[in-house]
Amino acid sequence: MNTLVALCVVVSAAVSAYDFQDVEFNQLLASDLEDGFDSLDSLPLNSRVRRAQEAATQSPNEDDKCKKRHRRPKACCADELLDQIHEKDKELVRSCFREVLGVDKHEHHRRGDPFSCEQAEKRRNEMTCVFQCVGQKKGVVGEDGKPKPEEITKTLKENFATESWFEPSIEKVVSTCLKEAENATATQVKPASADVKICNPSGITLKHCIFREIQLSCPADQIKDQKACERFQERIKKGIDFFEPPPPPFDGPRDE
Repeated sequence: MNTLVALCVVVSAAVSAYDFQDVEFNQLLASDLEDGFDSLDSLPLNSRVRRAQEAATQSPNEDDKCKKRHRRPKACCADELLDQIHEKDKELVRSCFREVLGVDKHEHHRRGDPFSCEQAEKRRNEMTCVFQCVGQKKGVVGEDGKPKPEEITKTLKENFATESWFEPSIEKVVSTCLKEAENATATQVKPASADVKICNPSGITLKHCIFREIQLSCPADQIKDQKACERFQERIKKGIDFFEPPPPPFDGPRDE
C-alpha cells in the first residue's frame, strides 16, 4: 500500500502537554500510526475502492518532508528492549486504533512526520485518544485518563528488569513524568474543530516523557555510538522546547 496524504499545517498545542514537536519521538508514534492503519487495512475492502480513495487523498504538491518515509530512530540505549516492548504492545495498540478510529477509516499517512502536516490537529488528537486507550488497557491510567503512579512504577520496573542501570532512576523518572502528565491534563487546550474528539493527554505525555528521560540519562557504558547518541539527544532536547523549530525529520535519501 503506497498511500500519501497531505497533512502539512502545524497546529499550536499547549506547552505542557506533548506538543508533537519532538521529531524523533514522532517517528516512534509514526510506527504505531502506520501499523494501526495497516491493521485497519486488513479488514475487507474492495481493492478498486481503496485505490480510488488513495488517489483522491494524494496531493501533487506535498511538502518534501511529507514524502519521505519514516523510520524508527536508533535510540542511544535500551534500543533492543524498546523494540521488544513495541512488538509486545503492537496488538494492544492495534485494538485501540480500531476503537478510536473505527473500521471504515482509510486516510493513510505513510511517510514523513505525520504530526506536522495538514489535518494535524485531528491526527494528533487521534493519537492522544489511542494512547489513552492503551494506557487504560495496560492499567497505568484510569477511566478518566489520569495516571496511576503505583502502576506506572510497577510497569517500568517489570519492563526494564534487565536494565540494571535504569533501576536507580525509575522513581525520579516517574515523579518527573507524572508532573508533566498532570500539568498536561490541567492545561489541555480545547481543539479548534468541534469534530475533534477530546481525550486526556496524560497517556501520550507519559509515553513521550519516559522515552525522553531514558534517552537523556543513558550511561556511557550503555551507549554504542557516542557521536550518534549526542546528535540524537540534541534533537530530543530541541523537541522539548516548543518555540524551537524541529530539525528535518530525515537526512537520508527519499524512499519512493
